[in-house]
Amino acid sequence: GEVVSSTFDEPAYRHVQLAEIVIEKDKRMVEHKKDVVILLDNITRLARAYNAVISSSRKVLSGGVGSNALQRPKRSFGAARNIENGGSLTIIATALIDTGSKMDKVIFEEFKGTGNAEIILDRKLSDKRIFPAID
Repeated sequence: GEVVSSTFDEPAYRHVQLAEIVIEKDKRMVEHKKDVVILLDNITRLARAYNAVISSSRKVLSGGVGSNALQRPKRSFGAARNIENGGSLTIIATALIDTGSKMDKVIFEEFKGTGNAEIILDRKLSDKRIFPAID
């Protein structure tokens, strides 16, 4: 396997650039009959980076999200699939919820309907050292 990372201190354009390079490379691997899994921590921060880089439209949705800012990350997230006579691409991503940020809530709601499953972790269980801390 390969680990690709982008640290929090890098500029938003670098997060976007790296995410797009990874998804395109992985799509090519799927075309060559490879099964690929992307672990993304986290989709909220990546969407914030896209918002900072792409949000050039004058129309801003609630929470400060540009109306076109989530199109590309949603397209990338939607690339997960099983290809007939090919491989598969699975994307497992975390999302921030209950942060108090209107932007984070808008981002979460945009991506919520795109997944096949949702697992909610419980901080109280984690604090009690009960793992997996699934609600």
